[in-house]
Amino acid sequence: MSRSTHWKKSLSSAGIGIAALVVSVTAFSGQAFAENVEGIEVDDSVVSSENAEAVTAALPCIASTGVITCFDKAGDKVYVKDTKADGKSAVGLWRTDYGRSGGCRNKLTAGKWAQCNYNMREGGNIQLQNARYDGETRKFIYPEPRVYSPWLSIN
Repeated sequence: MSRSTHWKKSLSSAGIGIAALVVSVTAFSGQAFAENVEGIEVDDSVVSSENAEAVTAALPCIASTGVITCFDKAGDKVYVKDTKADGKSAVGLWRTDYGRSGGCRNKLTAGKWAQCNYNMREGGNIQLQNARYDGETRKFIYPEPRVYSPWLSIN
């Protein structure tokens, strides 16, 4: 192996190690990061919402096996509760009527609420959908029948 090839491999390995460290520090510091799953950008939220039971009681929510998803238009927040201790994450998928979409993934333990904060366009509408995420296969598991909210006003 030439010295140049060895150097490139070393830099490549160092870059991978640094990238892993950045992801680890990001996850550890409580910041959410995005992952592209089946063409949908999913926020891996680690922001716990301690008062979510009280907050979500007055919000529009949808529920299915393992997942409750709610939308708070006052702060453009999506709340997701994992209601099933099965090793899978609860995901609140969303889409707007102006072309934006994404998902809020609750990687906390079952029984906990996660919160994702978005900046939605005022005057638009949002629709929620529930799913669970299998980290081993990196795929969504949708309830049958699929669960969708009606279109909800963002403002």
